[in-house]
Amino acid sequence: MKKGKSGWILLLVAAMLVTIAAGCSQKPGGASGSGEKVVLEFVRWSNGPALDAEEEDKIKRFNESHPNIEVQMTLLPWDETFRKIELSLATNNPVDLFYWDVPAYAWYKDGLFKNLQPYFDRDLNMDEFDANLFEPFKFDGENMYAAPENYQTLTFYYNKTLFDKAGVSYPTADWTWEDVLAAAQKLTVTEGGKTTQYGFDATALGIWWAWMALSWAQGGQLVADVHEPTEVTLNTPENKAALQFIQDMIYKHKVSPDVATKDAGGLGFQTGQIAMYVGGDWDLGSLKEITDFEWGMAPIPKWGDGRATPYFMGAYVMANNTEHPEEAWEFIKWAMTENQKTLAEQQSWIPVHNPSRDAAPTPEWAPEGYKEARLNWTADGRIGDIYSIKWREAFDKYVAPMQDEIFINGGDVEAALKKAEQEVNALMKQ
Repeated sequence: MKKGKSGWILLLVAAMLVTIAAGCSQKPGGASGSGEKVVLEFVRWSNGPALDAEEEDKIKRFNESHPNIEVQMTLLPWDETFRKIELSLATNNPVDLFYWDVPAYAWYKDGLFKNLQPYFDRDLNMDEFDANLFEPFKFDGENMYAAPENYQTLTFYYNKTLFDKAGVSYPTADWTWEDVLAAAQKLTVTEGGKTTQYGFDATALGIWWAWMALSWAQGGQLVADVHEPTEVTLNTPENKAALQFIQDMIYKHKVSPDVATKDAGGLGFQTGQIAMYVGGDWDLGSLKEITDFEWGMAPIPKWGDGRATPYFMGAYVMANNTEHPEEAWEFIKWAMTENQKTLAEQQSWIPVHNPSRDAAPTPEWAPEGYKEARLNWTADGRIGDIYSIKWREAFDKYVAPMQDEIFINGGDVEAALKKAEQEVNALMKQ
């Protein structure tokens, strides 16, 4: 899940620590080919009781089906996970496997990731995957360094009960952002000078990898290279149009609460006071518990004829110095193939294996539009990550304040974009 985004800055020192000369006692487990059981150390972060239980079940099933390998998983809070991995990779005996998130790119730059391309070429039928969506993990442009297990994406949620009450037609795959605005105006309710129901929650688009969907759909881009961008293009017509549209929904059209109003009133989709919002497919875990009203899903709206859907990938990384590369790959391969059927049935994550995803039954709790919105976005997918260490620093210093100026303060969009672009690119060129 994308909760790790808030912790980017904690790991900017990663590259410094890998020079530590540290010894470490041998991990338990025999060497490859010795006939003894090989123990693999795997570290990932906790996602809460329900998802952690699925992870533990996965490890249990793999170990039972592979008597010569034992994966020992450690679940930690997000920041502790990366501190543990960081220190481990600085030793001569690192963890064998860990779960990917953006801060780990620093360790790839230090040569600490195993090149997985030879294993992909040897053991995977890439016709069973959307290989083009894997391209961002070819950090050098040619070879895979992280092995995707699942996708996460953004989708459009709406309150069917409020739509029915207002006599508004449900969103479809053909909806544009202008359709969203028109519906939001009909779904916003004001009584006694106070808004009691909002048609849309524009504040949910207040992070770059969400609002960029509106810019990408126009043909815009933030960077030419998500790995090592040399400049960021913030002050563009596409970005300006996208951000102005979102800001206008809050301050001009008043169909969305601002951040202060939303926080003060505890407003959210689940309260029944918001008719539409864009959120992660990971929101389904809580949304499926709603009983007070009916709700549905639709694809991200178009801008004109264009559509772009941000996506992210959960993936495994193998430490370059693991003593058991074949056994570590066996676990990765199993997670990308055999276990994808179970992953699809659990419905918590979107499987990367197309046959497993296509064969999975639709869950009983699935709302209207579930399959189209959650599973049929791949042709429009755009990676919602930028890996450069400088970008993570630039985001915290300049892009986040720019977003606050636009969405919280209601400031001038073009001026905010221009200022942030100058600041970010000065940093990128250092």
